[in-house]
Amino acid sequence: MKNKILLLLVATVVAVSLGLVGGGCEPAAPTIVIGMSRSETGPLAQIHELAFLPVYDTYLEEVNTTGLTVGAENYQVEVDVRNDGSVMANMLSNTAAILNDIAAGDVHFLFGPTCTAFLEGQAPLAANASVVQMTVEGGATTLIPKLNDYDYSFINLSFSDWYQIPVLAKLLAEAQSVAHPGTNATAYIGYQNDAHGLEYEGVAKTYFANEGIIVKGSFPMDSGDLTANTELIKAANQSGANVLCAFAYPEHTFGTALVAAGLNYTPDAIVIGPGANFNVYSIINNGTEEGVTCFAVANHDTSTAMDALYNKLEADPEVGWPNVDVWGHPLYWAAMQIWEEAAVACGTVDPATKEYVINQDTYRNYLRNGNFTTVLGATWYVDGSLTHPAPATGGALMNYKCHTGEIGQWQKGIIEIVGYAGIGNATDPYGLTNYVVTANYTFPK
Repeated sequence: MKNKILLLLVATVVAVSLGLVGGGCEPAAPTIVIGMSRSETGPLAQIHELAFLPVYDTYLEEVNTTGLTVGAENYQVEVDVRNDGSVMANMLSNTAAILNDIAAGDVHFLFGPTCTAFLEGQAPLAANASVVQMTVEGGATTLIPKLNDYDYSFINLSFSDWYQIPVLAKLLAEAQSVAHPGTNATAYIGYQNDAHGLEYEGVAKTYFANEGIIVKGSFPMDSGDLTANTELIKAANQSGANVLCAFAYPEHTFGTALVAAGLNYTPDAIVIGPGANFNVYSIINNGTEEGVTCFAVANHDTSTAMDALYNKLEADPEVGWPNVDVWGHPLYWAAMQIWEEAAVACGTVDPATKEYVINQDTYRNYLRNGNFTTVLGATWYVDGSLTHPAPATGGALMNYKCHTGEIGQWQKGIIEIVGYAGIGNATDPYGLTNYVVTANYTFPK
């Protein structure tokens, strides 16, 4: 698997064939079925392969060693994945089919698709069908204002203003004041020209300005254009900016630091996301990753629970150290823990057929009102105003105050969790009292 992933990243070629969770063996009927439209092929396949897939594969394989007990019945969990080929229209068609199967009782749960744009495209379909959308990859900055209408969307990933960029902006401004007193940091932004990149570019401009960071320019990175790295670095270098941000998908960001080194562009900070949050990034970059800033929730030193999770993923032959994602994997694992608790607590058994039954409104309300214990510690959902329990209408987000980290930096072969002075304290302006800093930030990198 490790060699397969490395080949995937270098060649940007994916050939994924996913069967049933648990060694590919047909689970005993009756089952609990999770439906997903996922990008097993196409340009988003790297995200699918490296982000959520390793987590649900590992998590459900573990679950299926004993099964889930509801009432007096024990169930295996089956994953019904439908490949959308990284095409929005296919994702929408797959989702409609899954929702029909949920209505018929053949599928029980809907998990999210592979990227921000797909997440937003799927949300209204789930709301119209009154089916919970349990999301994984994907941000929701532009979705938050619409969550009042999307009653069934539950957002689990950290993203731009929930609460990555606010922390990054404060961190960079503080580092600039120490390294270059009396000056303002300047930034150049490369962004994926889609919902993900536009979200990050817009949020960065807002929060950077709040902290006195001057944005010298921005550059849209055309998806599929592998020369975008070079064009971005040349533009950033010409601008004179001392902070480079690359908010794009791995097809671009995996090589950003390498290209910067090759063109002798040595800014004080290089911020990459997603891409640098995967351990394999250090293998591909062969030393140029040192000092690179990324988005990260936790590492081995965050807590004993996180240490155990990373040990589990690194020891799994289908994951391994190179394929661990320090941004997404802790949050996806927490989402799976929440889902498992809800699936057992809210599920019932059809007395005639012994099949598993889930009422979507019962499930939704359990998520809204719940106080969960996950790998993060205490975990709960809120609406955009941080209200908990989340109001009776509208979607909800995993509270960013549950996050144990937002920003990481490559230091001596590992990703350390970094932050500004006072982060994690009771007086932290953003209330990030769960935040665990594992190393000081290096600036210049």
